[in-house]
Amino acid sequence: MRIAVTSQNKLKIGVVRKVYSSLGYSVEVVGYSTDSGVGEQPVNDDTLGGAQNRISDLRSRVGGLDRIVSIENGIFREGKQWVDRAVVVIYNPYTHKEYRGYSFGVVFPEGYVEIARQRGFDTTTVGQVMAEAGFVSDQKDPHLSIFGISRVVYLEDVLTKLVTEVEFQR
Repeated sequence: MRIAVTSQNKLKIGVVRKVYSSLGYSVEVVGYSTDSGVGEQPVNDDTLGGAQNRISDLRSRVGGLDRIVSIENGIFREGKQWVDRAVVVIYNPYTHKEYRGYSFGVVFPEGYVEIARQRGFDTTTVGQVMAEAGFVSDQKDPHLSIFGISRVVYLEDVLTKLVTEVEFQR
């Protein structure tokens, strides 16, 4: 099975490979640089839009794929809190169906979100701001510092549920 990931991020490629392989699939997983069309820090609906834009960008340039997986992290206003979640979209080029899932969320402190907003979400992520302040040790995985569970675990969880839905639906 030939699977494209809409990013060259090794973490995302590795998660996709691991999940499909753990479910018994022989896969070739390749990451591609794609354009999300949204800022560095997606907010609310822009997160899903960014994931979908990446799929459209890839589809316009690469053929012969069995699946396209797009993973976009963003912050969502939920009640009075900002919650970071990954949106995962799997696109099946044969059926033209799109499957979506959202990861477990991690609450980001309001103050860091506000600093990132002031700098501009187009160029600044909340993870960057938190890392600069020493609140988290890794701007790409603030989940580990905040909640004690790596972002990889959240991605594996939502991706496993989606892959099961996509591949075992008969």
